[in-house]
Amino acid sequence: WVAKTLLSALRGELTSGSEGEVAAVAGLRDVLVSLGPFYIKLGQALSIRPDILSPQAMVQLQQLCDKVPPFESAVAMQCVRDELGVEDVSELFSTITPEPVAAASLGQVYKATLREGGDEVAVKVQ
Repeated sequence: WVAKTLLSALRGELTSGSEGEVAAVAGLRDVLVSLGPFYIKLGQALSIRPDILSPQAMVQLQQLCDKVPPFESAVAMQCVRDELGVEDVSELFSTITPEPVAAASLGQVYKATLREGGDEVAVKVQ
């Protein structure tokens, strides 16, 4: 991504609002997502900076505010087991969604039913 963006800049293809700028920022968004939560937060901060990016390019980074892919549920369930000190989440929940119902830059949420009492709860994993 860096080499491609640098080449586009040298060719003068990254003017404000241009297709080149939008494509470069879309590439940056993908890089930030691959780097994880901290970098996604940086992208979110950039998404509201019209003094740095054109409105067209800002739209690409604004996707980081509501369209972040979740991390693997196996990793999330391991975090739940470790944090709550159980061998299996079924010790605490009679049901829990296999995939998150929501995902954001710093965590994701699963819908579950408590084994004791039967209350429906949201399980947030960060």
